[in-house]
Amino acid sequence: MFSLCSKRLRVEIAEPGESPNVSLRFDRASYISDVVLDGSYHFCASEPKNLIHPSSMGRGLCSEWCFDVSSEAAIGEYFPKFGVGLIRKEEDEQYIFHKKYRDVQPFPVFYSHTEDSAHFETETPLCLGYAMKSIRDITVHDNSITMLIRAENTGEKAIAMREFCHNFLSVDGMALGSDYHIALPGIPDQRHDRLKNRNGSSSSFRGEGEGLTFCEFSAVATSIAFDQKDIRNSLPFTWKITHQGAKMWCQGEDYFHPFRIDVWAVDHIIAPEISHTFTVAPGESHEYKRIWTFGTDF
Repeated sequence: MFSLCSKRLRVEIAEPGESPNVSLRFDRASYISDVVLDGSYHFCASEPKNLIHPSSMGRGLCSEWCFDVSSEAAIGEYFPKFGVGLIRKEEDEQYIFHKKYRDVQPFPVFYSHTEDSAHFETETPLCLGYAMKSIRDITVHDNSITMLIRAENTGEKAIAMREFCHNFLSVDGMALGSDYHIALPGIPDQRHDRLKNRNGSSSSFRGEGEGLTFCEFSAVATSIAFDQKDIRNSLPFTWKITHQGAKMWCQGEDYFHPFRIDVWAVDHIIAPEISHTFTVAPGESHEYKRIWTFGTDF
């Protein structure tokens, strides 16, 4: 574990192979496990264990590369899970994000850091014709974190990627309730009614114009999604979580037009997942950035 610090923030980063950065799902580079504002206020939370699937060890600002080519591997062969490693296919099924695969060859992650910045590089060997070098640079300044992300296709085949940060966020561990407000400027007007989950069942979300709040506490996961066609195209896409009682907030800026927005919440966690899709041909690269800002109104 190491920390990046500014005058207002302490950003804790779990090193590859160090708990909780031991998942077969999340990018092991730049795994931000906690953000502490002014030495007192914490904004990161852990994925709970009372879900319909086993916990995948998510916490804080951890990211995921979604490019499942497991169907191209025969049973007993390896397939790449970018950001994680080569996984040996055990059964005739696609990659399952929470499965504990027995044979995994982790990709080496090279990293260095200063007091307020960190640099990560992950290179993958050629597998099934695919290979990628990913670079993540983190800088901490005042009350903001900036992450620059670069994906370079070093393989033989094109890569059609979806990438997002899970943003497992909480305001000082406070439980879900009507004090939490999630501003999502650019989504359709959600009025002020109770909303439905992605599966059509009733959720604990209530609309709040271009945003969301909660009708009540929920120990059961609740979620809602917005597709790209329904999201206004303006850069950056900005979202903000505010706890009115605590007068604390976190704001995110994503410098791309979201392919999809999934807002997932349970117990004390709110996870606005802003997905980015892109395709990189062999020898080409793609770069973008995210900024998180943390603050108080007292």
